[in-house]
Amino acid sequence: MSKRNIASFLKGRIFFYGILLIAAAAILTYLFLREKPVEYYDRTGYYLGTYVTVRVGSKTISPVVLADAAMKEIARIDEKFGSRGSGTIARLNATGQADDLDQETVFLVKSALEVAENTGGAFDPTLFTLTALWGFDDADSEKRVPLDSEIASALAKTGYRRVELDENEMAVRLPEGLTLDLGGIAKGYAVDLAIARIKSLDPQATGFIDAGGDIGVIGPKYGDRPWIVGIRDPRGKSVQDVIEYIYLYDGAVATSGDYERFFIVDGIRYHHILDPKTGNPSRSGVISATVINKSAMLADAYATAAFVMGKDPGITFLPRYGTLVFLVMEDRSTFKSPGFEVYQQK
Repeated sequence: MSKRNIASFLKGRIFFYGILLIAAAAILTYLFLREKPVEYYDRTGYYLGTYVTVRVGSKTISPVVLADAAMKEIARIDEKFGSRGSGTIARLNATGQADDLDQETVFLVKSALEVAENTGGAFDPTLFTLTALWGFDDADSEKRVPLDSEIASALAKTGYRRVELDENEMAVRLPEGLTLDLGGIAKGYAVDLAIARIKSLDPQATGFIDAGGDIGVIGPKYGDRPWIVGIRDPRGKSVQDVIEYIYLYDGAVATSGDYERFFIVDGIRYHHILDPKTGNPSRSGVISATVINKSAMLADAYATAAFVMGKDPGITFLPRYGTLVFLVMEDRSTFKSPGFEVYQQK
């Protein structure tokens, strides 16, 4: 091989290895600098009568900071709108009236009354007297089947239409004996506010908040995947027994079931979801109602209403309020609103 050919060959080899070196450097740089998957942080606390878990991840802010901000917001709502203690609703129930309320309180009371009206009273935020009568107001309360006369007396102290809300005066008035209980809507509201607080700090944050089965999505898993939510089998032996899965990129889901709080007497299951018309546990044929809504607050309230309303008119009626329904009946058959199947697809 001539010197000219040898030189040409060496130049070619040098060029080839140079290209390889540049490519290797580029690959190493990419591997070093590429974006790491979001790491999620979990925080759990006991608020609103249940365990609340915040799972959050962020590329720009410590998820610990985000979870702390969310929990502070949830604790604030728990203190303010709980029926016990010294919060706004507790004081209202003690005095029967409240003037010069703040906008948040008026909004939540108005929202509760609107859901009650939309569902023909299937959701009613004035059932606390009945709830306490059955022993479902507290985990430590005695659970018992009240006498018919006791139920009738407690029913006389309920009725959402008897709540007087004056938005102009920012005032609420309650007739004697009636108490307002926002527990069926405040939990979802707290989830909505906690998510809003997280997004105000990092609009790109992802994760979810689970408040005793009321789940609100902060953002898709790792930014582009759905969160998988299992609908519990109401007659399963554990929470791991699932009857259906749904896939959420955003929005909220809530479930009301007769397996959450109940006791059995003479083979009859008495649960905490009371029918406002009878004062007894609802016997609509539903044992579990799962609803999807953009708002956790509305999902929370409409899940209770769907349980009480039953298959008809619940399945066809509630979608007009942006709520999709999945019902599990006593015979384990299932029914769902048209459109619910969208959330059953991966």
